[in-house]
Amino acid sequence: MEVKEAIASRVSIRRYAESSIPPEHMETLFRAMQLAPSANNEQNWEFVFVGDADIKHRLISACSNQSFVGSCSYFIAGVVDPGQKWHMVDITISLTNFTLQAAELGYGTCWIGAFDELRVKEILSVPNEKKVVICMTVGTPEGRHVPRGRKAIKKFIFLNHYASRWSLSK
Repeated sequence: MEVKEAIASRVSIRRYAESSIPPEHMETLFRAMQLAPSANNEQNWEFVFVGDADIKHRLISACSNQSFVGSCSYFIAGVVDPGQKWHMVDITISLTNFTLQAAELGYGTCWIGAFDELRVKEILSVPNEKKVVICMTVGTPEGRHVPRGRKAIKKFIFLNHYASRWSLSK
């Protein structure tokens, strides 16, 4: 699969099949995260991967009762040092690499922004001085998932000034 195919086929998965991700695929996914660019190459990201069913079950209520948290292969908490200025950009790039690599390998992901940070930190024993800024699930999708419609490019791309929409040939 080419990158453009991974981008076009990736959808948020909220139904996972009961299966595990082999260690060699996890290593490939970790490498994709590691290779992400970051401000000043600081690589200000850490990730807690949760595969334990009991812990995932506890995380459901900390993630706005999103039940798919309990059925994924891994729940991921993105952790940063909040003192670093560009931490949100950097960790997002790393997780984007992860999602695209996962799509290429046949796995689905779902970004989770609706979560109680203090509860997630408590459940996962994240130190107080760290911040959990994003969560995600990954696993084998259950069933068929079709990408949803997207906003027309001409509605969000501008040239030189906000008032000047980019003119597309198609």
